Amino acid sequence: MNNVLKKKVYSGFTCFSLVLLLGACGLNPQNADVDLNNTLPEAKYTVYEEAIRKIGMMSVIYGSLPLNIMSKNIADNTGTSAATSAEVPRDITEIVKSTLNGVGGNVTFIPYDPDFLANSINTGYSEFTNKLIPDVIVSGGITEFDRGLVTKGDSGEIDATIGDFGLSFEDQNKASLAQVTLDFNLIDFRTLAGIPRIQAVNGIKLHKAIKEDSFGFTVKSVTFGAKGTIKKVQGRHAAIRLLVQLSMSQLVGRYQKLPYWRLLPGGQKDDVVIDRVLSDYYEMSESEKIVTMQSFLYLYGYSVQLTGELDSETQKALDEFSGKNGFSDAGNNQTTYLALYENIPIDHQTKQRRKTMPKASLAYAQAQQVLQDNQLSVVPQLNAGDANLKLWTDKNSYQVGENMVVNFSVDSPMFVRVVVINSSGEISTLFPNVYQTDNYCKPGIIYQIPPAQAEFALDIGGPVGTDKIRAIASSTPIAAETLVFTEDGSFDEAKMSIYPVRAESDIVIN
Repeated sequence: MNNVLKKKVYSGFTCFSLVLLLGACGLNPQNADVDLNNTLPEAKYTVYEEAIRKIGMMSVIYGSLPLNIMSKNIADNTGTSAATSAEVPRDITEIVKSTLNGVGGNVTFIPYDPDFLANSINTGYSEFTNKLIPDVIVSGGITEFDRGLVTKGDSGEIDATIGDFGLSFEDQNKASLAQVTLDFNLIDFRTLAGIPRIQAVNGIKLHKAIKEDSFGFTVKSVTFGAKGTIKKVQGRHAAIRLLVQLSMSQLVGRYQKLPYWRLLPGGQKDDVVIDRVLSDYYEMSESEKIVTMQSFLYLYGYSVQLTGELDSETQKALDEFSGKNGFSDAGNNQTTYLALYENIPIDHQTKQRRKTMPKASLAYAQAQQVLQDNQLSVVPQLNAGDANLKLWTDKNSYQVGENMVVNFSVDSPMFVRVVVINSSGEISTLFPNVYQTDNYCKPGIIYQIPPAQAEFALDIGGPVGTDKIRAIASSTPIAAETLVFTEDGSFDEAKMSIYPVRAESDIVIN
């Protein structure tokens, strides 16, 4: 309830103020020289501006694959922008676009403008050979706007009277709380399906006080939180920009498996990213794990060779790193791997080390080992007619919940990688795996996934449909990122010519 105070005031100060007031009545308003508070243009800068810039650098340092990203139209899905005279913006597409375009590094923003495309086609410029095609699309919008969760305050009023003249003053002190929430999802451009768990749902609470020249804000998310202030003139529109920058950092970080929370004030580990990193870790062979950790150590500034072996120089660097970070038992294990992964410096010096890094791939490390084992100067690449790879399953169709066994064999020593593509287009590696890390296979042996009496099983899960099992064999190791498939799950012949020894098997899931 408002408190109203009225009283008569007779003081020298009041009389002096009244004299000034009466004296001012003699001025001609048309001749008054009004002093406008001129200020220079001010650039938009938020607490997450630095995160947007540095996540692009992070994508380069971590060696992420190039990401072409496009945005759909992003708008107010609550419908309150019109009802509240645009207290929240009706369309925030341009904010999303400028945020994505500000990332840089290995992330390229591709704008979508149907009118521009239509005009290009009408004028004959419809050739797409040199144009970038997006990998993913951002969709989403403003999903919640609670205008006044809390409103409270008081006011004071003073009336002063001298003779026939009076002076009135009113003071208000009110506070209110509002909340805005944005939802974003990442969609695979090839399949037009949502990418599981690659989403951002963030809300911001705005604390408004009439006496102050600013809004206070509180950001709450699954993985981080922050507090700060926004100039009142910017208000809720600036809050939307904060949420967009926050959400785009989260989307790019989750998709590219980057520890983006390091760039955010109050950031905490994101379990989505950690789960994806550990999933990759346990699908690697022992050589893959070591050579990846060696590449991390190289980025830290250690002089290690990328051999894929836990040699003395590598172990020395690991021991020194673990000592600085306060943990023991540094070696080829999950704890060491995550510690190395999470704390790589994000600066220009480390970015330059990434550019000068020796070939840090499994293919490089294992090919050197093959050369040594076979005492060859050259490991020839196999032709399709030089070797055979056979692939089959124990059944042609399965019910959800059943177990599957995958079999394969080779007729000459080769590296083998087996993947499965489910009916939704998701790709998973079956071999090598955490239990079968050595994928250099020999002839005369029928390999099974899982092997007999194994500690794991291949459980059949949804969705129902046709799953496609694909196997590749080569005289040199096969990096997972080099495998390319068409939309129907077939090998992309134009991009897979380096691996001619292949096999296919389809299963039906009911």
